[in-house]
Amino acid sequence: MAAEALFTRPWVRTLGLAVTIVALFFLLWQSDESSEPADAVALRGESEPDGFVVNGRYLSFDETGRLTAHFESPRIEQFEARNETIMESPNATLYGDPGNAPWQVQANKGQFMEADDLVHLTGDVRVSQQAQGGRPLTLTTSTLTLDNTERTVYTDAPVELTDSFSLTRATGMKAWIDDRILELDSDVEGRYETGK
Repeated sequence: MAAEALFTRPWVRTLGLAVTIVALFFLLWQSDESSEPADAVALRGESEPDGFVVNGRYLSFDETGRLTAHFESPRIEQFEARNETIMESPNATLYGDPGNAPWQVQANKGQFMEADDLVHLTGDVRVSQQAQGGRPLTLTTSTLTLDNTERTVYTDAPVELTDSFSLTRATGMKAWIDDRILELDSDVEGRYETGK
């Protein structure tokens, strides 16, 4: 009964209310203090992307609006600080001049450097085109770089170029997509079989 009598006194209730108000103001004041935003890279680690896309597609157009490249990938990861996009198993179609067959490009991994408009392809890179006369033309290498600005592809790695009748091997090459010119750098050897 003594405890009940204590809480019925006005000064005890006023004191309790004052303590509650002071505690509330203290909590509100603490929550208003500015805190430094967390560094996203520090939170997730440098190897984790800023964002990713599943079953993504990238289209590139020239200044006239003509489609020049079409990339697809089951997973695309973007790293904003490095201006870099990583593509898993990229599959691309590169379009040249109208009337020419497009080039089909496949690789295990692709790295798009946005600032330079370069795509670095690595791992079982395969480039093919249905050549004139319906003969398939295929180039295989371990690495290949696509310069979308210059419309060229190049590598310093060994390459193998095959069609229905020939096999050519070389170390390093450069090709101009629109002009349909291929330049082999060194150690060039070829075999040609006549059609039957």
